[in-house]
Amino acid sequence: MRELKSIHKMGFRLLKMIHREDSTIIPLHLLELCLSLAQIYAGLFLTAGLIDALLTGAYAEAAWQAGYLLGANLLLGLAKHLLRRRFQSLGTRLWLTFYVWLREKVFAMDYESMEKPEVAEKILFSERTSDMYGGLDNLLNHYCNILQSILNLVLSVSLVIHLCLTRPAPGLGLVGGLAGPGPSLALFAALLFGMCACSWRAFAKYAAKQLEIFDSHTGVEERLSYMLNNVYGNEKAGKIIRIYGMEDMILENTAQSNQKSRDYFAKMCDVENAANDANNLVSSVFAVGAYLLAALKVVAGAVTVGAFTRYAGALNQFGSACFSLISGHGELRKVCTTMEDFLAFLDMENPHASGSIPVEKRDDGEYELAFENVSFHYPGSEEPVLKDVSFKLRIRGKLAVVGRNGAGKTTFIKLLCRLYEPTQGRITLNGTDIRKYDEEEYRSIFGVVFQDFKLFAFPVWENLAAGNERQDDRIWRALEQADAAELVRNMEKGLDTWLYKGVEDGVEISGGEAQKLALARALYKDAPVVILDEPTAALDPKAEAFVYERFGQMTEGRTSIYISHRMSSCRFCDEIIVFEDGKIVEQGDHETLLNAGGSYARMWEAQARYYA
Repeated sequence: MRELKSIHKMGFRLLKMIHREDSTIIPLHLLELCLSLAQIYAGLFLTAGLIDALLTGAYAEAAWQAGYLLGANLLLGLAKHLLRRRFQSLGTRLWLTFYVWLREKVFAMDYESMEKPEVAEKILFSERTSDMYGGLDNLLNHYCNILQSILNLVLSVSLVIHLCLTRPAPGLGLVGGLAGPGPSLALFAALLFGMCACSWRAFAKYAAKQLEIFDSHTGVEERLSYMLNNVYGNEKAGKIIRIYGMEDMILENTAQSNQKSRDYFAKMCDVENAANDANNLVSSVFAVGAYLLAALKVVAGAVTVGAFTRYAGALNQFGSACFSLISGHGELRKVCTTMEDFLAFLDMENPHASGSIPVEKRDDGEYELAFENVSFHYPGSEEPVLKDVSFKLRIRGKLAVVGRNGAGKTTFIKLLCRLYEPTQGRITLNGTDIRKYDEEEYRSIFGVVFQDFKLFAFPVWENLAAGNERQDDRIWRALEQADAAELVRNMEKGLDTWLYKGVEDGVEISGGEAQKLALARALYKDAPVVILDEPTAALDPKAEAFVYERFGQMTEGRTSIYISHRMSSCRFCDEIIVFEDGKIVEQGDHETLLNAGGSYARMWEAQARYYA
């Protein structure tokens, strides 16, 4: 019972969420439920009247009863048909709503939480189980079926009790005695108790087996999904597969995953079939006993032949309602169990408090950023990536950040953009800890091109405006500065051209072209601080030289931070900091650091040999 209470607690919470999303969905399902019951019981009563009229020779009455029966079925059936057509779109909407809620939560969480493997696992598990076992629409359907079963039980029991209370004709001896109200109620109670006890025992037994199989499942669907989406459906992977002759290996991996998936579903189907067989057996025994009770009443003269069909139908409805109630709870249990991770994900709290102070809007770009004894290690790791870093960023200056791979450069930028928070120390904006500022407002002062930047299958202008107002003159200016204007002009629809071919009939662009557009997006934002993380990594030497020549123009009047492995880019910067093993080991301008003969000078000389 405790488990049942927990299941319904989750179920009712999801129903409330569905109702908040669309207040018409649940009432429409309840209306369809009432129409279904009305059609069933109207059929029972009208059919009984029709049979009695035919047996007594009242053919005119029989004709009216037949007309009522046809009319009721036509009207109620038509109303149900119209509602179910509406449910098709509502079901799709609920299916999409689940993914919208999931993504809204993803966007609401901080970046640090989203990088945790257990969070990604909850998201993937929620998506997979929703697709496999049904999501919100299935949950709503199961609850409607359970409610319909309960109402069906109440109506059918009322009729059956009425049947039991009917008195037989006098002078029938043993038959009359057995058909009396007392024995009839006792027989019905025995049938009811036996059916409920056996059905619940079967449900508990097979539900436990299903849960055991489900818990032992090793997530083979994730592997299959990976193979289909990231291997078979990835054209970049296709090149590697063909070059290295990996076809047989990939097909063998897929076959193994398919076999594991088939074994899993075969076990689940076997358990479900066994549960259905057990319930059908119990239902059949109950039906036989119920029909014998109704037949006894007819023989004893307690009810007419027509009434027999009504009461027999009611008994049949009672049995099917009991079966539906138990099986419906089993299906609901399955859906709620699979939704448990989804709700747990929605309930996850961000580990860091969100600030509320607005960032002062300054036309002069006077934003002072400083690291004060900042150390940081990634979640799940005790090895620090940054160690006691202190640094004050020169306002409207050009800063270069250099160092070997893994030295802490990109982590330095992620902390500055508040994608992570320091493990120790603090970062300040104009003397105030950045954790006190509203996150969205704080990030609005940065325009960033990360090394692993992302463009989307949207029109060019949407990729550059990034949710801001479209201003074509500003877009073209940003494209000119990033050396991407000619690229866009040559596209058939210019700024309205869709990128990539995944959604619309878009255009494919190279890595270097994409990097130019990402740079233009950062410039279009017109933020007071511009951060360029390896902005020329995918560019050819000519395009790279163009970016260096325009670097001063691009960042004029702004504070700029430039991360690069190419030491020649540092000559354009006012100040350089050198990271080594998570620490700033050198700081100064190009000439100063070159003459110091330290890490910077060694990296400069190492690269200069390749261009000698």
